[in-house]
Amino acid sequence: MSGFVLALIAVVALLHWQAGLPEIPTVWLIVPLLAALPWWARTRWRPVAGPLWGGLSGALVAVVLVQGHASAWLDRVIMVEQRGLEVTVTARIVSLPEHDAARSRFRIAVEAGDPAAGLPAGRELQVTAYPPRPEARAGEQRRMVLRLRPPDGHANPGGFDRVAWFYREGLHGSATLREWGPPVAAPAHGPLRNRARGALHRVRGTVRARLHAAAPELQHPGLVQALILGDRQAMTDAEWSAFLRTGTNHLMAISGLHVGLVAGFGGLLATGFWTLAGPLQRVLRRPAFAALVAMVAAAGYAALAGFSIPTQRALVMLLAVLIAMLLRRTSLAWRGLALAAVLVLVLHPASILAAGFWFSFGAVAVILALLQGRMRRLGWRDAASLQVLLALAMLPLSLAWFQLGSWIAPVANLLAVPVVSFLVLPLLLVAAGLGFVAEPVARLLLGLADGMLGILVLALQWLAGLPVGVDERFVPLTASVLGGLAVVLLIQPRARLAGVWIVLAAFAMALPVRPELAPGAFRVDLFDVGRGQAVLVRTRGHALLYDAGYGREDGYSAGSTIVVPALRAVGVRSIDRMILSHEHPAHAGGADGIRAQIPVAEVLRRVPRAGADERECGAGETWRWDGVRFRLLHPPPGWDGTAASSCVLKVDNAAGGVLLTGGLRGLGEAVLLRQVSPSLLDSDLLVLPRGADDEILRRGLLDAVAPQRVWTSIAAGQRKSQEGLRQALRETGREWRDTAMHGHLWLELDEPVRGGRGYRQEQRRFWHRVTRPAARVPDTGASRGGPALIEWTDDDSAQ
Repeated sequence: MSGFVLALIAVVALLHWQAGLPEIPTVWLIVPLLAALPWWARTRWRPVAGPLWGGLSGALVAVVLVQGHASAWLDRVIMVEQRGLEVTVTARIVSLPEHDAARSRFRIAVEAGDPAAGLPAGRELQVTAYPPRPEARAGEQRRMVLRLRPPDGHANPGGFDRVAWFYREGLHGSATLREWGPPVAAPAHGPLRNRARGALHRVRGTVRARLHAAAPELQHPGLVQALILGDRQAMTDAEWSAFLRTGTNHLMAISGLHVGLVAGFGGLLATGFWTLAGPLQRVLRRPAFAALVAMVAAAGYAALAGFSIPTQRALVMLLAVLIAMLLRRTSLAWRGLALAAVLVLVLHPASILAAGFWFSFGAVAVILALLQGRMRRLGWRDAASLQVLLALAMLPLSLAWFQLGSWIAPVANLLAVPVVSFLVLPLLLVAAGLGFVAEPVARLLLGLADGMLGILVLALQWLAGLPVGVDERFVPLTASVLGGLAVVLLIQPRARLAGVWIVLAAFAMALPVRPELAPGAFRVDLFDVGRGQAVLVRTRGHALLYDAGYGREDGYSAGSTIVVPALRAVGVRSIDRMILSHEHPAHAGGADGIRAQIPVAEVLRRVPRAGADERECGAGETWRWDGVRFRLLHPPPGWDGTAASSCVLKVDNAAGGVLLTGGLRGLGEAVLLRQVSPSLLDSDLLVLPRGADDEILRRGLLDAVAPQRVWTSIAAGQRKSQEGLRQALRETGREWRDTAMHGHLWLELDEPVRGGRGYRQEQRRFWHRVTRPAARVPDTGASRGGPALIEWTDDDSAQ
C-alpha cells in the first residue's frame, strides 16, 4: 500500500507543477500495469514486484484523477475574453456572506445561466457587491445582473497565486453585482447539492446572528467566530499577526486539532452515558458507542465550520483513527493516515495545492513517528517535548509557504494550545448551543471565553515582539525539501548517528537567496502590482526601491501584501534607499506597509512628511554604489508632488542604462526633454510612465531615450488602453513587456545582458492558461546597432 500512496501523492503533486496537462491516453498507462501483474504474482519476486505494481497503479489513478478534475474546471472557467461582460442569471448563495463597511462578498452557484453569453448553469462564482448588501442570506435564490471577471491575480516571486486558489476552491471566476431582484419565494428547483449547501450556511448564519445578539460587546468577536464557525473575516490585523508570528495561527483554522478535541469531548460524554444506560450496554460495546458519538460530534462541528476542505480532511483522518482503535490495531495508525491521504486526493485532487494538506498530514506523520514504539501513557513532560519537536518540524514548511518561521512557536504553542483547547473552545461550543435556549448563560460563557482570548492575545503579542522570535524570509523549494529531510532524520530513533547529515540538510535553509552580482553590474526587477508601480534596483551590495505600489486609506497596501513577499523571494531583507516618484497612491501608497515590515535606511519623495525621516528628491543628486551610477534628472527645484513632478531616475554602467519615469507626463515630460541632454536620457531600458498611451509617441520621449526594451506596469483591465502604443513599438523592433501579460520582469545589466521571459511564462501552470494568451517572446536581435547582447533564460536566477 505504501508504494501506491507515495506514487499517488507524488504524481498528483508533479502534475500540478506542469504548464499543461499531459496528453497521455489512459490505455498507455494501463499496459505497463497489466504487464506487471504476472511478475507480481510470482511469490519469490513479490517483495520487489508488489511495491512496483502499487506505484504504477498509484500513478495511473493520479493521472486519471487530475485529468478529470482539471479538465472539468477548465471547461467551465470564465475566460479572459469574457472580462467585463454583463450577464443576467438566477443563482443561489452557497456560502456564509461576508459584510464590511465597503462591500459584501459571497459565493454563488449559477442555476439558470445565460448560454448565449457563455455562462450556462453549473458555474460557481465569487461575487462582490458595492455598497454592502447586508440583506444577503445563505441559501437565497435570486435573479442577478453580474459583471464577469476571469480568475486573475498578480504574478511575482514568493507571491500568492490567486488563480491557483480559484482552481483549488472550485470557483470558475468572480463577478461584481450590478443589481438583483428579491429572493425567490419558494426556490424548490435547483440541484440538491446547492440546496444542501445553502441550508447548511443558513444555519451557520443563524448561529452567527445569535452569537452577536447574545454578546454584542465582545472585545474579540473575530476570534470567537473563527473558533466556532471557522469564519475569520472579523479578526483584526493585530489579532491575526499575533497568532501568525508566534506559529499558533493553526488554532484559528478549524482543522484536525479542533475536530479531534470535539470528538474527544463527545467520546468522554458518551462513555459516561454508557456506564449509566444499562439497556444500551447490551446493544453496543463501550468503545463502539464512544466512537460513534465522537464521529457524530466531530461531523457536527465540521458542519458548523461549513465542511471546509481542512475539516473534511480531519474527518477522514479521524474515521481512520477510530477504526484502528475499534480493531485494537495501533499498527493501523500509519495505514489510516495513508488511507486518509488517498481519500482526500480522490475526493479533491487540488487539495495538494493547499498548505493545510501538507501541514495536517505532515504534523500527524511527525507525531506518529515520535510516538512509535512507546508503550506507556504520555506524561506532561512527554507532551511538552512532543509539542516542541512538532513546532520545530513544521518550521521548514512555514518558511516555504508563508516566508515566516517562528522560533518561539514551541513556547507559544505550549501556552496557547491548552488554553484554546481545554478552556476556550469548550466554553464557546456550549455557549453556541445555549444561545438558542438560555441567552443570559450564553452571554456569561462568551464573556469568560472572550476574556481568556484577550489575555492570550496580549501574551502572544509580547512573545512576537521578542528580538529573535520571528524569522521572516523566503526559502526556496529545494532548501525546504532538504529541511524536511533533516526533520525526517531528526525524528528517527537513532537520530544521533545521523547528526552530521541532519546539520548539512538543515544548513541549506540558512543559505542566502540573493544572487551575487559582479562589481559594476546591476539588476532591475519590475514587480507586478496591478494598478501601481514598484521597481527594485540592486547592485552587488545595495538595494534601491523606486515606488512602493498602490495603497488605500482603508488599510490595503500592495506594499505589504505584494512587494514585501517579492522582495524576500529575491533575497532582499533591507532597503538602502526608497524613492517615491510622486505622491499618487499608486506610487507612494504602499510605502508605509513596506517600512512596517522591512528596514528602510532612507526615503526620498516629492513632499516629505514632518517627523517621518524623509527628504525631498529632485534633479541634480547623483551617487555611486558598487561601480553603478545613479542620477536624478527631474524635477527642478520648486515643483509640487503631482505626476508631472515625478522624480526621474537614470541608472547606468558599462553594459547599459535604465530610465525610470514614475508617472511623468504633460509639462514635466516637456521640461525633461528640454533641460536634459540626449546623452543622459539615452537608455537600453525605459520603464514607461504609469498610464502612458500612444500620445507618448508624439511627445518625443521615446525618440529621445531610444530604448531597445520598453516595460510598463499595468493592470489586466487596462491593457486595451495601450494597444496602439504596443503595436507601434513592435513595428519599430523594440521589445515590449508589461506586467499584466508577463508578470514580474527582470533584467541584469552585465556582460552579457541577461533577462527572464516574465514570471507568468517561467512559472506557468495549467490553470494559468485561462488568464493570458501565451505571450510572444520578441526577437532580441531586432535592436539598434545590430544583434542584442541579451541572453533570455527560462528561470529566474533570484530564486
